[in-house]
Amino acid sequence: MKIIKSKLVLSLFVLVINSSYCVSAQAAIGDYNAPEILARANISDGYNMPPMSFLNNTSPVINNRGDVAFKIMAVEGVNNQVLWVKRAEETAGKIVYEAPDERFLTDPSISDAGKIAFNLYDEGVTDGLFLYDSKTLEVSQVLSPDNLPIQYYTYPQVLNNNHIFFRATDDNNDRIFFEFTGTKLNKILAEGVESLGIKASYLFRPSVNEIGQIAFKTRIGEKGQWDESNPDSILVLTPSTDPKVPGMKVSTIARDRDSDPGSKYISFGNSVSLSKHGMVAFMGLLADSKKAIVISKDNVLTNLAIEGQNGISEIEMFAPKINDQGLVLFRAKDTSGKRGLYLADGTTVKKIVGEGAEVETDLGAGKILSNPNYPGFGGEVDMNDQGEIVFYCLIVSLDNKELGSAVYKITPKK
Repeated sequence: MKIIKSKLVLSLFVLVINSSYCVSAQAAIGDYNAPEILARANISDGYNMPPMSFLNNTSPVINNRGDVAFKIMAVEGVNNQVLWVKRAEETAGKIVYEAPDERFLTDPSISDAGKIAFNLYDEGVTDGLFLYDSKTLEVSQVLSPDNLPIQYYTYPQVLNNNHIFFRATDDNNDRIFFEFTGTKLNKILAEGVESLGIKASYLFRPSVNEIGQIAFKTRIGEKGQWDESNPDSILVLTPSTDPKVPGMKVSTIARDRDSDPGSKYISFGNSVSLSKHGMVAFMGLLADSKKAIVISKDNVLTNLAIEGQNGISEIEMFAPKINDQGLVLFRAKDTSGKRGLYLADGTTVKKIVGEGAEVETDLGAGKILSNPNYPGFGGEVDMNDQGEIVFYCLIVSLDNKELGSAVYKITPKK
């Protein structure tokens, strides 16, 4: 009987180990299809955009439907900036909106419902918030700066309920987080005053998810105390679910050593990413001065990628992007100094595409620029919950003739 029990225990132990291995194997980062070109800008020609168009460090965005949007810096030799959109069901994207003369576009954000939020501005002037509806093809101004003490609107992010979160700069040059519901403008957090138990001297770029959580880096201190020696924290604000106690709950995700001498992190990157269910990804500088891509899940911090490991020599200072599967997309250099896009999931770190990689263009086979004196990638990268990735790069022919700049999409193999 003891032998039977021992065999049973051993069998259960093996079953548990094998089950754990299967879960881990299923969670590993899968293979990706070859990059698909969406648009190309060049002086003499173009693809899905007119000749004499100009892209520069463009940051394309993608929603969970697979719709893609980005801004173009100039079109047909004219400096007017425009909005380019490709819906998932369309075979080609197109220009859908042109900014007025002497106005610039912020990088857009896009909801799963196909609403695209942006701001128009120039030096000293802001025109409020705008929404483009990719279904009705209409642009509407949803918030005007008239009678509001707002000088600049930055980082507008539109949710599926059409609420728009953004960071504003007021007449006193203080930054404020706002939520606009369509009828009401709600102030969430401001610099220079104590609010929600926080006294921020600087509020960095926020990241918002569909339940209205906001993740961000903040510098703590009195107004104007912006020096790097001041303490920094990564925080998450969560809306109250109790109608009797409205407001936001504050959670501290991480502190730097200026805040907590026992912290593993000397400092943080300026931008964070927040998943639908509250996971946060950010860049942290470790005690040995190596940068790491860090994820916070259930208030547990895990370093997913570290310089000097997994063939990575340098993590670039661009915002990582996390999706709801726990995949984190980031830019880094390999041991030969070539830039690339990498994915990490806590088990695996995998390069998805890099400088010098062959890609198909509208003109035939080409490759992503690989030049030690000039980056082949630019701007921020984006990824949706299906693991689809969009990015901007410079491309050349196989014999190194310039083909211009392009936006590509990469999808996981099924």
